[in-house]
Amino acid sequence: MGKVTKKQREKIVEQFLPRVKYYAGKYAFGLPPGLSYEDLVSAGIVGLLEAAERYDPEMNASLSTFADFRIRGAIIDEVRAMQWASKDARKKLDDVRQTYSAMEKEMNRSVSDEEVAERLNLTLDDLYKTLSTANTLNMLNIDDIAVNTDGETLDILECVAKEDDTDVIEQLNLKELKSVLGEAINELPEKERLVLTLYYYEELTMKEIGKVLDVSESRVCQLHGKTLLKLRSKVESFRNGS
Repeated sequence: MGKVTKKQREKIVEQFLPRVKYYAGKYAFGLPPGLSYEDLVSAGIVGLLEAAERYDPEMNASLSTFADFRIRGAIIDEVRAMQWASKDARKKLDDVRQTYSAMEKEMNRSVSDEEVAERLNLTLDDLYKTLSTANTLNMLNIDDIAVNTDGETLDILECVAKEDDTDVIEQLNLKELKSVLGEAINELPEKERLVLTLYYYEELTMKEIGKVLDVSESRVCQLHGKTLLKLRSKVESFRNGS
């Protein structure tokens, strides 16, 4: 698309602003102090404008798809920038993730929240609070699963678009990684799998999912957080060759 004029930019913002508001609302649950829904909208608009500047019609993706990717990425980066400041929160979350993973390997089955809480000497309420932070501290979008050696999320659309850059694609092992993630999703308990389907593919909000499952919005947030931790463990195991 090249350099866009002010008029073109205004038209693009007007066209995709509903998507910005959608993603801002999607990630606005359980925001850290100092971050608001309006902040996420602003970040999403910046991502949208970057998409307009960087989009190339020769990419194997439409402007709509590319804009969605950039909007979502900008909003997630905004949330992460606030959350990464809390080392204590990251450590608690990592302890929970490792405990779920270790106990499921030991018992060769899905473990209950009560069992994990007992192993960690936590109350169930404290465990749920930690799981809720996973929605922002450990954001994992199903489409954005490739990371480089520095731990940075890579732009999958750009990698795929550069057909001559096969070394990068081979290095990422995207096909194999997606297969591992797919198997991990299939192994999830039915309710956790349903939360992923409704949230990522049907694009329901946490509140709407709660109505479907007849549970509270906060409980959906906890289920979603726990599911992200499990999938992150699978991705980490794949990256470490274990």
